Amino acid sequence: MTNLLEKPIIDENKYMNSMYDRIFKSIVQNPNFRKLLSLIISEVTDFSASFIYENLVFVNTELPIGNKGDRGMITDILAYVDGSIINIEANKFFKLSSIGKNNLYHHKIAYEQYKRGKDVDDTVTLQINFNMIRTFGNKLFEVFSMKSEDGTYRDEENFKRVHINMANPLKKYYTIGKELSKIEKVLVMFQITNKDEVWKLAKGDEDLEAMAKIIDDINKDEEIIGAYYKDEMDEWMKKIDINEAKDEGHIEGSKEKALAIARNSLEIGLDVDVISKITGLSTEDIEKMKTEGL
Repeated sequence: MTNLLEKPIIDENKYMNSMYDRIFKSIVQNPNFRKLLSLIISEVTDFSASFIYENLVFVNTELPIGNKGDRGMITDILAYVDGSIINIEANKFFKLSSIGKNNLYHHKIAYEQYKRGKDVDDTVTLQINFNMIRTFGNKLFEVFSMKSEDGTYRDEENFKRVHINMANPLKKYYTIGKELSKIEKVLVMFQITNKDEVWKLAKGDEDLEAMAKIIDDINKDEEIIGAYYKDEMDEWMKKIDINEAKDEGHIEGSKEKALAIARNSLEIGLDVDVISKITGLSTEDIEKMKTEGL
């Protein structure tokens, strides 16, 4: 039997969605994407695109996958520009847990900057969120910073969070007669999966064509393709397991059945709170099963 996780069926004219975390980070940290990344960052900072291009330094401890056979894992994207630190996040779906994690991470970075004695007047701790689903109004870039209630005074001017509303240029792209800016084209290219459309958008612009080439190379990388399909399959299987556990829990209400469902759920890695809701068991009982290996 063919293992679909190892040999996925690939549509030659379809790319994987580039907002998938591993692919997004591989694109953003690719040297050939540097000009476009500098252009985007310049829109939300006081630095020029050329200055960013010359001074941007990634500080990740591990490198993104760039070539076939390169099995390195990808960390969160962190970069320095002239003392300011920039965290870049890709949010393909709107999840409160993901947004909360990003916010906490942003504060942690700022705290570490203060602890190292960085001059808060000259540096910025910036988080840029590429949001595929959630939007904040009609602007392409929405900048958040700490202000007084009436908006007159601003606290911690060096602490900023930017949300890029990627759904807006995508909607514009599918509206007949609407022209896209260069940055809008970049954001659309992250989202569309039709190979011909990606290259059509990039045509005639050296930087955009470089991005299209990165996307094309990634979609030929067996390691990334395999990881993409495996992660998608794992997520699908987990949903099936959850639904099955819920159904079994409703049909059979005995303590023994609930315990059996809890054991199976622990084995597939479900959270204790989720198992508690499915089975009706207390979180204390489930934690006890977890620690004692029952």
